[in-house]
Amino acid sequence: MSLITVVGSVNRDFVLTVEDLPHPGETVLARRFVEGVGGKGANQAVAAARLGSRVRLVARVGADAAAILDALTAEGVDVEAVLPDERTTTGIAAVVVDDAGENTIVVNPGANAELGVQDLPARLVRSPGEIVLVQNEIAPEVVAAAVLRARDQGGFVVLNPAPARPAGPEVLAAVDVLVPNRGELASLLGTEPPTTVDEARELLVRAALPCRAVVVTLGADGAVLKEAHSTDTMHIPAPVVDAVDTVGAGDTFCGALADALGRGTDLPAAVERAVRAASYTTTGLGAQTSMPYAAQLDAPAVTSAF
Repeated sequence: MSLITVVGSVNRDFVLTVEDLPHPGETVLARRFVEGVGGKGANQAVAAARLGSRVRLVARVGADAAAILDALTAEGVDVEAVLPDERTTTGIAAVVVDDAGENTIVVNPGANAELGVQDLPARLVRSPGEIVLVQNEIAPEVVAAAVLRARDQGGFVVLNPAPARPAGPEVLAAVDVLVPNRGELASLLGTEPPTTVDEARELLVRAALPCRAVVVTLGADGAVLKEAHSTDTMHIPAPVVDAVDTVGAGDTFCGALADALGRGTDLPAAVERAVRAASYTTTGLGAQTSMPYAAQLDAPAVTSAF
């Protein structure tokens, strides 16, 4: 099994559950509070590690992160390249989730904003074909450097452009699989988000993005895959589940996709497994706390239900 290197963010997550999301100026009482490790980088690293991959995380944390590093290590994530920054605190995400599973999230980047190009390992890719997984919760120049370095070293690059922001054609051309949600896809293309699967398929055909493949995640509608060599698209539907909290579902998708690709799974099958893993995550509260282990995702009862 090849190594997956994740370049991204680490946060302390504070999750509160409420009946309904508050309106501006409104105060509501939370029913439950959960604190945990979050950030897109850490989440995607844990998602892949729980499914059995060897995972290395490249990130920055504050001086307050000893417990976070211990938690990541306990999940099987290599944190040797997670650098402490004594000048600031670890990033913080305040998440409010309502009874319908909808959420609002406010993030203070903290040490994530201090991750620089100089912090990237000289060898992001140790063996040809290794997966490098990157997201946008770090500086744009770090994202670009990680993508281009991984490409130049023979890696397989997966970019999750979240949160949405512009990406240059040189960066996109170095990406093997781009994984936006419908809003991020719209931001990249300067258009309105697709509201249906058919709209997403049509948008991907017209977009002609320069990466080798694009996988658009559509929440309860699953995902749509478009490979550069094909004029067609593929819709991978999601199983029907009782969603409790959608926080972390997209990160689970990316981690599970990287895990499957790192095992040599073809892209359509990897996307199908990622959709199932993301759906599983929505049935529990919190991001990492609800991510499946391989044994859970592959259990006969779960497989038949999905």
